[in-house]
Amino acid sequence: QGSPTVITALMSTVVKTAAFAAILRLFMIAFGGVSESWSMVLAAVIALSLVIANFSAAVQTNVKRTLAFSSISHAAFMLMVVLANLRSNATLDALLYYSLAYSIGSIAAFGIIYNVTKNGDETFDSFNGLGKRNPLMAACMVIAMLSLAGIPITAGFFAKYFVFTTMIGTGYKWLLILAILTSAVGVYYYFKVIIAMYFKQSSSNEPMTIELSQKVVMILTTLFTLALGAVPGFVAEMFKF
Repeated sequence: QGSPTVITALMSTVVKTAAFAAILRLFMIAFGGVSESWSMVLAAVIALSLVIANFSAAVQTNVKRTLAFSSISHAAFMLMVVLANLRSNATLDALLYYSLAYSIGSIAAFGIIYNVTKNGDETFDSFNGLGKRNPLMAACMVIAMLSLAGIPITAGFFAKYFVFTTMIGTGYKWLLILAILTSAVGVYYYFKVIIAMYFKQSSSNEPMTIELSQKVVMILTTLFTLALGAVPGFVAEMFKF
């Protein structure tokens, strides 16, 4: 909670991607043929991560802590692709697409959080009335939240869809159902931000400004999220190997 927003964003994107590269190398190269024996252990880790992360995020009042817990849930989704690969030699395009979609959405979200919480208030109340104080920032945050929640038309929806389709036929139907159910919990806490921005009154009516460089990044990541959602198949094909 006390970590700077930039550090939190770095941990949620770059560090997580590097960690998954290490996991892939460990399971698919170092362990070789014995890696499949780890599939049950990996499935248990994924299940616990989905449940603990989503329900912990749902009870938070601090936005940064909420997204920090939710990042564990997203990591579990990416691990599901690793599990599918161990069980059925599934391709890893779903993992790469998910990593890209999640990273872009997180960069947008944390960039906006950085600007909104400059006064030290990191609760959901800090987003109250943002739809009026800075409509562009609020609109970009909506897209980021919808994508992280996996709502249609965004990259996040297709990221989860690709993971679900990859898991079909692996013998872990129970894990697939659990992932869908816990995703519903995720929708709840992501929508708390949207509700605060448009349906709650702010204590201040002054417009909220943002530096030009940050505005450019915010707009580009939002457009990228929508673009990934517009041509998901094309992007996924680029990742096939």
